[in-house]
Amino acid sequence: MEKVVLFKTVKNIANAKTKILSGRIFEIYRNLIDFKYLVFVLIIGFASCNKTENGSDKIFYAAINKEYVFQRDLKAIASSREPVSMHIDSIISGLINTEVVSTGNKSFDLNGDNVWDLGFEIIDLNKFNINKLPLSFDSLAVRVLPNSLQVLDNSTYGYPDALDSAYQINSSGNWTSNQSVIGTFTGAGQFKGKGEKYLGIRLIQGSSYLYGWIKLFCSEHNDTIRIIDYAYNQQSNKLIMAGQKE
Repeated sequence: MEKVVLFKTVKNIANAKTKILSGRIFEIYRNLIDFKYLVFVLIIGFASCNKTENGSDKIFYAAINKEYVFQRDLKAIASSREPVSMHIDSIISGLINTEVVSTGNKSFDLNGDNVWDLGFEIIDLNKFNINKLPLSFDSLAVRVLPNSLQVLDNSTYGYPDALDSAYQINSSGNWTSNQSVIGTFTGAGQFKGKGEKYLGIRLIQGSSYLYGWIKLFCSEHNDTIRIIDYAYNQQSNKLIMAGQKE
């Protein structure tokens, strides 16, 4: 009888321990599930926040890939399909007795409103300098001509910033609507011979601005300007990174 009772007692204790152990395992498992759920929620929440932040940028991007070269040789100009002066036909035909002094304004409408926003030109400074420049100087200059936008010029001397990729373009800095030089003699102009760089721009939209960039290449001797591509944030007064396309 005692053995039976002992067996029953041991069995009851074992059952009790098993219940306690099972309860603890269940509690641990439940806590583990709760923890995994919490981690999952945090990950989803974090991902959602990132998606919302990135999705808030409405970037317009377009490629241009136009290159303009200042050409003095009229025979070479005559054989080219690309006009390099507003009066080139008259110059080639001899109707105007003059020299090519400029590529003319190569203008671009960046936002599709049928109004040109800015232009670029290469000019021969010797033609505008009665004292002539020293022969050691490059006499050419590459200019940007803002019309319905402004360019970032922290030099404040008419030499716009040549920005690196990922530079943050926003309201900070000095913005100007003036004609500016991106490359000229004696190293003036911050794009001259620096490879592909970014020009900070902001399109004027009433009292607001659309911030953007244009990727440019200006040759060492200022005889070539390449307009590669551009982008701008379609949301008013929102920043954009140089080179950002989406």
